[in-house]
Amino acid sequence: MTFPFKKSVAKSTVALLITLLAIFSIATPIVAQSNPLPEPQNNSTTETPIETKKEAPAPVEKESEIGLIKLFNTGGWSMWPLLLSSIIALAVIFERLYFFARTKLVAKGFNQDLEDSIEAGGLKGVEEYLTKNVDQKISDVLKNGMEVSQNDPEIFASGVEREASEVITLLEKGLTILAAVSTIAPLVGFLGTVSGMINAFDAIANADSVNAKVVAGGIKEALITTAAGLIVAIPAMVFYQYLQGRVATFTSEVEESANKIYKEYLKVKAGKKA
Repeated sequence: MTFPFKKSVAKSTVALLITLLAIFSIATPIVAQSNPLPEPQNNSTTETPIETKKEAPAPVEKESEIGLIKLFNTGGWSMWPLLLSSIIALAVIFERLYFFARTKLVAKGFNQDLEDSIEAGGLKGVEEYLTKNVDQKISDVLKNGMEVSQNDPEIFASGVEREASEVITLLEKGLTILAAVSTIAPLVGFLGTVSGMINAFDAIANADSVNAKVVAGGIKEALITTAAGLIVAIPAMVFYQYLQGRVATFTSEVEESANKIYKEYLKVKAGKKA
């Protein structure tokens, strides 16, 4: 004997369970499609490179900030004289560039204009032309030579030579230092190379088993010092040649101008004798 209330409850319970199972069976694939199972793995994998990307730049930045210091320390003792040589060379280069920039040696076409002045007015034309261009070093040299010449070509030549030598000495100031740096810096670098190779072979001699790490330190030191020596020497040699060329150009211009005036003195002297 069963109670109708119990039967209705049992039927409603069974119906509820069947309904829940149907809903669960329908909802499960939908949830799976919207939130697939591999997604947490993807999140974990995507989070990992994001974290590594955030963490990776930090040591790289630190290494880039102290990279030159590491190379300097790895190069050994020879890096110190190379550093001192580079500082001296840079000081000389900047000082000479500033000097040549503010000093007007000779204008373009100076000798042609001087020749035109000689043809137009002789020695008086030369004096007038030099007075107009007194801001140029070459004018000072020629004018001072004419002032002590006493209208004698030989005395004029001696006076110009003396004046020009003083100016050239001023122009060549510091160039011997650049020449010394460009010569000594590679030698110091090669000496550091020899020192690094000695350390490499010493490490081989003291090691029980030889591998790349044993000799890497000495070879790295050797290569760094060689590169540092060339880095210091090449700019010093380039600027030495450039500045020396400026001096040589001025010297040739003075010689050409002095020869023109010297010939005019000879003509005047020959005319007086006649």
